[in-house]
Amino acid sequence: MKLYEPPIFHTIPDYEVVMEFKDTPTKLHGFIAIHHTKRGPALGGTRLWNYASSEAALTDVLRLAKGMTYKAAGADLALGGGKGVLIGDASTIKSPEYFEAYGHYVNLLNGKYITAEDVNTTTSDMRHIAKQTSFVVGTEGKSGNPSPWTSLGVFVGLQAALPFAFPGKAIHELSFAVQGAGQTGSFLIDHLVQAHVKNIYVTDVSVSNLNNIQTRFPSIKIVPVESFISLPVDVLCPCALGGIVNEIVIPHIKARLIAGSANNLLLNESIDGPLAHARGIWVVPDFIINAGGLINVYHEHMSDYQSDDVKTEVLKIGDRITTILNLARRQAIHPFLAATQFVSEQLK
Repeated sequence: MKLYEPPIFHTIPDYEVVMEFKDTPTKLHGFIAIHHTKRGPALGGTRLWNYASSEAALTDVLRLAKGMTYKAAGADLALGGGKGVLIGDASTIKSPEYFEAYGHYVNLLNGKYITAEDVNTTTSDMRHIAKQTSFVVGTEGKSGNPSPWTSLGVFVGLQAALPFAFPGKAIHELSFAVQGAGQTGSFLIDHLVQAHVKNIYVTDVSVSNLNNIQTRFPSIKIVPVESFISLPVDVLCPCALGGIVNEIVIPHIKARLIAGSANNLLLNESIDGPLAHARGIWVVPDFIINAGGLINVYHEHMSDYQSDDVKTEVLKIGDRITTILNLARRQAIHPFLAATQFVSEQLK
């Protein structure tokens, strides 16, 4: 039996558990943060990213875990909020042993945290994690890849938001820019194309992702990553990493609606939310609109999985967006504040 290095537990105010772990032979290093479990176990994906430092990874996992609390409560799921982040280059560090070692550390939390796939992790990776723990969902042969469900939720939420930013306009009349052409972003592009949207811009740090999109949809315009935020389009759809909407870039945004799958869309909610609102930009709260993937794996966790049941629940995201944006308009507040009020009722 392999011996693993003992984890380190950090004390962070307002978080139930923050665990750091390392496995030197596999080069595993990361964090699991559990923010809230009063509604149920903390279910949140594991992200693999080449963070600049351990501190950057810790900051990200804390933000993401709190976001999962809000996401689960906003979707009225019997779940808490947690997240895992792994530090490394996904193109070189992955191995079955790497994810088995990670599964060992997930298992140490005795079900208080349940993991799933996220950025740079896949259903196949979950299979290796599952060799060490039963506290994993989204594995092959069960609920599977959550990305199609996340993109469906984003699309129906986007449709619900359009009347607020563009009253009287149909979706095919508008222009869109999608940042991130990975799994969720590419599925969202599929929805836009099927809705007869003609003017679509796409950017990604991955050349292969862009090549795939260009091959499938030759009319789509590929743009540099740095130009995304200031493109002269109607709608921005961030489907990569968070923090893209911030006080530095907000003055340069030309879009009137921002809605995508990226978590923690605002770098600083208390500053960036009011700034965007003052400029007439509708920023749809990420922890409401991107809950489709969580809803999918929740159904695997709770019951005999049925995709029709998942679809019914994911389609309700549109109604929640309408409720929240109406609340924001009535109270003349930015949508993230309205969404926080909405979620707070669930967390009481």
